[in-house]
Amino acid sequence: MKQTLSAAGFRIDTKTVSLCMAVVMMTALPGLTVADEEQNPRFGKIKGTGGVSSISGVGGGGLTPWATLSSYAEAGQLGGTVFASQARVDDYQLDIYGGSFNFHDKVEVSYVRQDFLIEAADLNIRQDKIGLRYKVAGDVIYDRLPQITVGVEHGELRDEAVALSVGARETRGTVYTISMARAWINGIGHRTTLLNVNLRYGDSNQFGILGYGGDDADTRVNVEVAGAMFLNRSVAVGFEWRQKPDNLSALKEENAHDLFVAYFPNKRLSFTAAWVDLGEIAGAPDQRGVYFSLQANL
Repeated sequence: MKQTLSAAGFRIDTKTVSLCMAVVMMTALPGLTVADEEQNPRFGKIKGTGGVSSISGVGGGGLTPWATLSSYAEAGQLGGTVFASQARVDDYQLDIYGGSFNFHDKVEVSYVRQDFLIEAADLNIRQDKIGLRYKVAGDVIYDRLPQITVGVEHGELRDEAVALSVGARETRGTVYTISMARAWINGIGHRTTLLNVNLRYGDSNQFGILGYGGDDADTRVNVEVAGAMFLNRSVAVGFEWRQKPDNLSALKEENAHDLFVAYFPNKRLSFTAAWVDLGEIAGAPDQRGVYFSLQANL
């Protein structure tokens, strides 16, 4: 059973707290200085253009990957990230932690552990995911083409019983994505503005937490859209919308969306907070709540 702290009825997973503290301690080093960032070859991109970490571990937003690769590595450079996130909605909690590596702003590999808590039953469902993405063409800012990235994500459940009991066909699965992103320096309100669109091919149920496929297979091609605007050089606000397949006749699955704010105090650290609406999950309707994420760039 997990250890938790409670305050005013709010349940906090101590494992996630420990991970966040570790990330903060790791980043609270002299390397935080702007001078270090300017001299460090791993921080070549403009602040904020590396995005944050998604719930699947790959670079982008929170709910969805974006065409931008993780970290601030440019061509000829190496970069990496580590992160810890938590989503809390009415009846469930999702703890996420992982990291990624960026090779020459061309290839990204990632790993994430997801720990999904069904609060009413005090039951955990754990999933491991690995990701691989490749930048095909373009650049999010400097090229005539939008940045285009293709990716593959493979997930495997450590706890299979719930997925099989609700009718999932598999407890492991692979999804494929193609992402396109463009940022305009002089965008809405003369502020830097970004738009990202994904096409996702796969049959995951609730991000894979309830397995893959089912007895009522829905379309395998789904659309995801995200937009962001920088209020200044350190703060961005935006939204994400993710279409999800509905593969299980016993349980309805709805699309998800969020509204977020991301803070980039420097190129080594970012904080994200969001309001999320995940729709119906495992028979529980209107699952809305909050999402927090802390990321460090290495």
